[in-house]
Amino acid sequence: MIIGLGPDVSAALRCARGVLACEKAMTVTGPADALVHRRTSRPGVPRVKTAVPRLPGRHVYRPRLTAALEAAASGQVTLVSAPAGYGKTLLLAEWAARRPELTGWMSLDADDNDDSRFWSAVLTAVASCPAVPEDNPVHRLVVPARPSQDPTFLAAVVEAVDLVPEPIRLVLDDVHELTAADPVHGLASLVRDRPPGLHLVLGGRSDPPLPLGRMRLAGQLCEIRAEALRFSMPEADALVTATDVRLDPDQLRRLVDQTAGWAAGLRLAALSLRETDDVDRFLADFAGNSRAVADYLVGEILERLPAPALDLLRAVSVCDPLSAPLAAALSDRPDAGEILDGLEHDTSLILSSGRGRLWYRVHPLLRSHLLADLRRRRPDLVLDLHRRAADWFAAREDAVPALAHARRAGDSDLLSALLRRNTVKLIADGAHRALREALDGLGGRAVADDPWYSLVAALVDIETGALTAADAHLDRARATWPARAGPELTGLDALVRTRRVSLDGDPHRILRVTESLDPEPAGTLGLAVMGKLDRALALLIADRVDEARDVAAGAVAQARQLDQAYLAARGLTVLAAVEAAHGQFQGMVELARQADEVVPGTDWQATAGAVLSTLLRAYGALLRAEPAACLEILGPALAFGDPHRGGPLGSVSTTARALRGAACVDLGSTGEGLQSLRHARGETVGRPRVTTTTALLAALEYPAAALSGRGDVARTVLEWAEHELGSAGEVALMRAQRLTAMGRLPAAADALHPVLTGSLPPVLPWTVIDAHVLDCSHAVLGGRRHRARAALERALALTEQMDVLRPLAFCPDEVAELLTGLLGSFDGREQIARRVLRARFALRGGDRRVGLTERERAVLTLLPTQRSFGEIAAELTVSHSTVKTHVRAIYTKLGAGSRREAVDRARTRGLISPETS
Repeated sequence: MIIGLGPDVSAALRCARGVLACEKAMTVTGPADALVHRRTSRPGVPRVKTAVPRLPGRHVYRPRLTAALEAAASGQVTLVSAPAGYGKTLLLAEWAARRPELTGWMSLDADDNDDSRFWSAVLTAVASCPAVPEDNPVHRLVVPARPSQDPTFLAAVVEAVDLVPEPIRLVLDDVHELTAADPVHGLASLVRDRPPGLHLVLGGRSDPPLPLGRMRLAGQLCEIRAEALRFSMPEADALVTATDVRLDPDQLRRLVDQTAGWAAGLRLAALSLRETDDVDRFLADFAGNSRAVADYLVGEILERLPAPALDLLRAVSVCDPLSAPLAAALSDRPDAGEILDGLEHDTSLILSSGRGRLWYRVHPLLRSHLLADLRRRRPDLVLDLHRRAADWFAAREDAVPALAHARRAGDSDLLSALLRRNTVKLIADGAHRALREALDGLGGRAVADDPWYSLVAALVDIETGALTAADAHLDRARATWPARAGPELTGLDALVRTRRVSLDGDPHRILRVTESLDPEPAGTLGLAVMGKLDRALALLIADRVDEARDVAAGAVAQARQLDQAYLAARGLTVLAAVEAAHGQFQGMVELARQADEVVPGTDWQATAGAVLSTLLRAYGALLRAEPAACLEILGPALAFGDPHRGGPLGSVSTTARALRGAACVDLGSTGEGLQSLRHARGETVGRPRVTTTTALLAALEYPAAALSGRGDVARTVLEWAEHELGSAGEVALMRAQRLTAMGRLPAAADALHPVLTGSLPPVLPWTVIDAHVLDCSHAVLGGRRHRARAALERALALTEQMDVLRPLAFCPDEVAELLTGLLGSFDGREQIARRVLRARFALRGGDRRVGLTERERAVLTLLPTQRSFGEIAAELTVSHSTVKTHVRAIYTKLGAGSRREAVDRARTRGLISPETS
């Protein structure tokens, strides 16, 4: 019994290979009525050899692959080559079943190395194809004693096939069974001299000895290999579902990753999963625990490999991926590279990848099986192989895999030496996960007793948001501080503590600490870039934007020169924030996106730098009037920091909550959005004031509260902003908005005037757009159309320049009416005007406050067209009088007196698209 899985599951695992074998046999040797066949076979050729295998009842169809087979031109050769269990035979059977009248089939086995038997079966397969006429010579050809050495016979076969009136397909399955010289020569002759109307398809576990390279260059070869045959997620889902197994997306992804989409592995897993109650436990070590997988791998794959190849695969199972020199170091075989190349070429069990294809990957299920077997038989050898791998990577200064293998080898001395030697580089590279795993490998006591390791642990925690844990490590480093610390330890301490302060959000403290930071600490050149980035961020928070840009740009250039992608990415996020301060929000989003691309993967995504990138991209989406996209992007920022290890960073949490609240309000969830905005503002109490954050919170919460009828909340926000921001432009705008709501337009215009003239600049560049929108509203309400248009055009110009659509997308109805009515007259601003209205329509298209019925909405969408009421009635299959009734109702509900006015008001309210005509 397999330990831990119970007797029923163990039995299922032991019999799964037998089930697969029986199932495959049934596909070939089923009842006669299930086989596509036409005539009696030649003497000595079993009928089943030339019958298209039937598909099992729960076969998973793979149209993407049958389409690839179908796309191969007549006269080409198609090679379907992959190791055992990749579903080659069933794929070819599925394809053959699409056009059985054009397909001849031959299943090869070891007996076909008899030349006469081989050619008898080939002729039977061709003759069995219904498209071959009864009078075709292929029915009468006599197989000579040595057919593959008889040019006359070979020519006759080709000529007979050429006489078939339409193109046909001949499938030779399991062609790897053909090893004898004569039939191999005969197959090569058929491939070389095949007539144009013959599509020859060869399926096998390895490539046949044919001039494939020459055929490939000549465009005569179509190839479907293991990579293409791997089951995709949807295909794997269909396969396990057909076996009455249900997996959630994460479980399915784990299974596909473990099996690399290998059909046999997926089927074996599905058969076994039907009998287990704990899916996650089973998947945790599928390859290690599954007897069925082990039996299949041994019986169908490993027993067929030469001993040198098998020994090599065992030795390299501790590494993934691996290079030929690494394989040689692990196996003590100088010819390891040749063996790997041979395995890739002959079996597809290994795939080369990377630049120059110098790195190899063993099939994950096979590697897992070999490693599990090696651990059971020779645990001492596994440890030794990991040590060899650690030494090999260390010699090449590849610290991350070196540390990983040293940890798996259980060699604390080697791990400690590698960690101390590579700490600075790993920090600069952002390899936080590797550092944390190495520190865990040393053990908590070793880290706590060494100030260097305590500082490294603190920095890792800082970068990943666990500030409470970081503070504990910093305290421990101070408690174990040596009497005479060297310059490297002192430099690291200064940088780590500066990094910690930089995440407190206190601009004055950050400036003070970064001013005293050594720009080039001894032995920590890479970390000097980190110090400069903290300095740039401090300058930015203190509104010294140009200085921040210069420092950050210099740090990015230095990071790139040192090939420190992680620090370069962090620098790009700081430069993105600089762009935001200048009102260049397109540049902000683009730089943040570039930062995410510089360091792809989880090591970047779990850091404070990535969270800043996330916040900036979400901010950009909100300003573009894309609140749904804003919420989607915000996920990592909202989850940043481990609540059990210090919680999310305050500054991150505040901004993320504010953006989330504004996006919810924009999507119509006003209550939820206001609550989130109120919480964000509450988080600033008792914390150092950051002007930009304060202005953002006020600019987002005040209008949301005012428009939702929460005057009390709006007044509270205004009072808070007046106290925190003083006489900033945002405060003047809020006062003007409040006076406008009270109907005191002259006083509101006076409050707004200094913002419009620039004498009272706002903290946020886009606040000026809101000011011009309000100015436009005042002008419309006062009947000053010329001034209204001028204000609207200034708002449009700034909207286009900053890529900030939100103020106009949510503008008052009177401004939207003016914008709609002026469409077509904006010249160079026409495109941005339509973008604004499209955004407004997208956000307010579901607004049902006007109370239109579904039928009235259907009529409304047709009003902008040139159709008459009678034509509208015909299109909607209602009477003319019904349409007129609906139109009168629409006019009443929209407060319109004409068709044109109704259309304009509907567009203003976002009920119909501005593009509808």
